[in-house]
Amino acid sequence: MAKAKKIEIKITSAVVLDGEIVKPKSKVRVDAKIARNLVARGKAEELDSGAGEDGEKPLDEHTVPELKEIAKEYGVEGADKMKRADLIAAIEAAEAE
Repeated sequence: MAKAKKIEIKITSAVVLDGEIVKPKSKVRVDAKIARNLVARGKAEELDSGAGEDGEKPLDEHTVPELKEIAKEYGVEGADKMKRADLIAAIEAAEAE
């Protein structure tokens, strides 16, 4: 089963995501379908990530906390203790599977 595409959005009105309240001005990465829904309802704005053709910015342009979140989305074990290069390698390996 393919992973759903994630999009970074800025919440403009309090919403509940995954059972938790997300306050306005928060930036979150959510499935593209959820992002489109929130943007269409005026609850969020899509952020201009400087992304390439596929809508994703390169891994080496992400911060370490962002990389840890992406690794978590892929189910990479031990990501919270990994360094930047290890996170990128683990994410690339997970994407290749």
